[in-house]
Amino acid sequence: MPIPPEINAIARVLSRAFYQDPLFSYFFPDDQRRLALSQHTFHFLTRHAHHRGEICTTPGTVDGAAVWLPSRALHRSVVDMMRFGALPMLRQGPAAVKRQLDAGDAMQKVHDALMQKPHAYLLLLGIDPQKQGRGLATRLLQPTLERLDREGLPAYLDTHNPDNVSLYRRFGFEVVHEALMPGTEVRHWAMVRGNC
Repeated sequence: MPIPPEINAIARVLSRAFYQDPLFSYFFPDDQRRLALSQHTFHFLTRHAHHRGEICTTPGTVDGAAVWLPSRALHRSVVDMMRFGALPMLRQGPAAVKRQLDAGDAMQKVHDALMQKPHAYLLLLGIDPQKQGRGLATRLLQPTLERLDREGLPAYLDTHNPDNVSLYRRFGFEVVHEALMPGTEVRHWAMVRGNC
């Protein structure tokens, strides 16, 4: 299945946005290869959301993106994995793939324990580092958060960057879990907005 051009642009901007992120530094410790390797992950995640969720981007040039999934779309079948581009991720190498799978399983266990009712999952929020500090996070998040408020749906997210905790608090998210990811030095915060 060909990758739509907008997915390529979103994957590129997310790779830049998450370049210094502790979790992605753990997935891809080689600074020289992290941008290229992480793009496979972002292609996969954004293709999944393109088919099953919602992607909000900046108008015109893609300077940032908010990637959302409904809670019913969080678990992927093997067919979904192939359909959304898991095979190219094998180019990242077996160790990087295993680190991502293990981290995904650990985060999913926390998520499942905390959120049993329908909700929206903010899978990714990323803004090109050169465009940060210009209010793009508000423009990317506000429309979906307003819709969720109208629908009475809570929202959930994971972050591994301590700087993001205060950012998400400004949008009404509260920390409901904080711990080191199993077997790593990467801290994990789970945050919820609305009644869970």
